[in-house]
Amino acid sequence: MTTPLAQRMLECLYRDAGVRQTAKDALADWILDTQPRTRPLDPTALVDYLARQYPELLARLKRNVRLQAELARPLVATDPR
Repeated sequence: MTTPLAQRMLECLYRDAGVRQTAKDALADWILDTQPRTRPLDPTALVDYLARQYPELLARLKRNVRLQAELARPLVATDPR
């Protein structure tokens, strides 16, 4: 079984020493405050949150070659066009 996309996205952000601790804490708070505990984290919701609140973190994920192909679907889903 493969690891869900949202979980891999979070692992990349939390392991990245260049991501400020305050951003990591805010992301954890957002997850705890807004996401259902009975279902896996929705990658589209995560991308939307990052695009609005932390575009620099979303840019880091877009540059990650392990995630680029899979990020296409959540990115299209959040595109306002």
